[in-house]
Amino acid sequence: MYKIANWNLERPKSKTKKTKLAIEKILEINADIIVLTETSKSVDLREFYPFQISTKSYERTPDEQWVTIWSKWEILKQIETFDNFRTVSGTIKSPFGDIIVFGTIIPYHQAGVSGIRYGNLNYKIWEYHEKDLYAQSENWKKLIESENLPLFVIGDFNQTRFNNQGYGTARVREILTNLLIETDLECVTEIDFSEKYLTEDPIKKKIRNNIDHICVSKSLLKKMNNIEVGAWNNFTENGEYMSDHNGVYIEFER
Repeated sequence: MYKIANWNLERPKSKTKKTKLAIEKILEINADIIVLTETSKSVDLREFYPFQISTKSYERTPDEQWVTIWSKWEILKQIETFDNFRTVSGTIKSPFGDIIVFGTIIPYHQAGVSGIRYGNLNYKIWEYHEKDLYAQSENWKKLIESENLPLFVIGDFNQTRFNNQGYGTARVREILTNLLIETDLECVTEIDFSEKYLTEDPIKKKIRNNIDHICVSKSLLKKMNNIEVGAWNNFTENGEYMSDHNGVYIEFER
């Protein structure tokens, strides 16, 4: 079985219990490739994942990376993306053939409206998110055309995809749906994880909606067998928080 996973770590700090618990969980998940978003140098997995590529760091947060791809399989090359601070891409030599992995964060609803991370761009709510969907999809198309390999798009999408409910608007969900169709990708994580994988948040007393996703080229998906798409809570069994996001994965045979 092969496993590819995805988790937003909520900007982990060095030598904290929260970061320690998150690293322990990553090792427990034991994916062949794991894409970490909102990560930092405090999460050093080199002992277990010999290959990694990351986004560039902003001057104001030199120890943080928006995205890092950690891989047990050789990363043959890093590929330039349209935004090297928020997205990172590489060709990976997997046991079932070479693949492209594109790690990303799609802006949240307030991006460009206010805040430090994106700045005030006089955008309306969800406007940056919408613009970025089109920009990212153009990058996906170029990767598919130039590399002629199956593509995984993995990261923090900042929208729920199950049953058209939760975080996001019907408009941005529809835009992403259409762009995935255009690029022949399928979002395998737009399912209800509460039935089997996720449990009630001990403080908020509700199950957290999933906004982190894994999208796979349909050509590769058709060749996968015994597929399991799963998730894990953002807190431990003892109710200790590791992040403000759930993690997700796809496990399969070829």
